Amino acid sequence: MGLSAVAETVELFRQKAISLTERDREFVIQFAFQTGDMELTDKLMDELAKAGSDRDMVCRKYQALAGFQPDWIRKIENLLISLETYRVQEEQALKALWELLSACGISISEEEIRQTEAAQMQERVKQEQRKKEASL
Repeated sequence: MGLSAVAETVELFRQKAISLTERDREFVIQFAFQTGDMELTDKLMDELAKAGSDRDMVCRKYQALAGFQPDWIRKIENLLISLETYRVQEEQALKALWELLSACGISISEEEIRQTEAAQMQERVKQEQRKKEASL
């Protein structure tokens, strides 16, 4: 139960390439956070993605499995889920940026990217580009 389930669920969304509404994605992530049961979370995704499924019925079914909680607990959980989701997306963006910079011949570690301000990074890329143009 918890934030690791959120990261696993985000990865599961990516692997399965299931198209759900933002509301359904949020429900699935909240369910994963509350239960930590990835097998049920996977089934929930499949049921919501199935054409013609009754979303309200599916959600009620899985809410019963997860148990109900007061609003203030759900709000805290939603904020924690949002933070973890953004962390996962940040890691993916950092990795993609590092791969792109490496492919362009700019040697920098992921940790350097993480610690460098965006404006400084832009300036470094421009300097590298000027060096390449000058050497041609």
